[in-house]
Amino acid sequence: MKEKMSELVSIYLPTKNRLSLLQRAVSSVLGQTVRNIELIIVSDGSEDGTCEYVRSIKSDIHVVLIENKTSAGACVSRNQAIEKATGKFVTGLDDDDFFMPHRTAQFLMRWRELESSHANFSCLFDRRVVDDGNSVFLSNTNACVTHKQILTANLIGNQIFAKRDTVVDTGMFNPHMPAWQDWDLWARLLKKHGDAINIQSNTYYFDISHEFERISNRSAEKIKNAAQLFYKNNCKEENLQDIIFSMADYPQINFSLNDIYQLLKMGKFRVGIRKLLRGNFNNSMTSSLI
Repeated sequence: MKEKMSELVSIYLPTKNRLSLLQRAVSSVLGQTVRNIELIIVSDGSEDGTCEYVRSIKSDIHVVLIENKTSAGACVSRNQAIEKATGKFVTGLDDDDFFMPHRTAQFLMRWRELESSHANFSCLFDRRVVDDGNSVFLSNTNACVTHKQILTANLIGNQIFAKRDTVVDTGMFNPHMPAWQDWDLWARLLKKHGDAINIQSNTYYFDISHEFERISNRSAEKIKNAAQLFYKNNCKEENLQDIIFSMADYPQINFSLNDIYQLLKMGKFRVGIRKLLRGNFNNSMTSSLI
């Protein structure tokens, strides 16, 4: 059953030249059981018919197009959509992912329950169903994430559900971050406004099985720069090893023997041994962050 009465939710969706994936993402929003939705699509310099497709959409859900003639980047695109949003709540969708039909309804229901119980929290998130092309599994399974916990790893994932005013007050996405933009915002948001609560409904399908660019393929230099900025802006020395461990997820990052030793000290044996066997040792990641 489709629900017509609810507070307006604005969904921001940046895209660039991925029309086939975008159509799937948009269909998942238009198929939500809650209908009081505003979908804001930002075409970030697309040249593949994206804008024509968006203009052709017919739905009882209000669809807004922001057209950037030249690419401004994902962070700027998300911020443009959030600034234009008129909903009480905002949440995001990447163009290569999609929503399950009850995602918005589940968020609204859980928000009302938490408010009724006078809980102190800043935002909601959900477990992601991850498809890496070889297997499908769940990630971001913590029931609650505190500010202290979010500095150890991005335990929330790539999307949250929050009041628009709260996201704006936190400063939105930092366009100077070459990667880890979502993690950076979540860290600032939880520090200023409180914990993140997991609705544990598996309503977000995270697709990394396609052939388009993914963050894991970005240059080692961009990942290093993102780690440096994240550490400088959000962390203390006690978080250093966790940032190093997060960088270990990227195969393009070469570690020093001392970095590998730190991973082994943390009990991260599988990652440490994998980096050790790979060779191609580099200057210390630890020294580059401080």
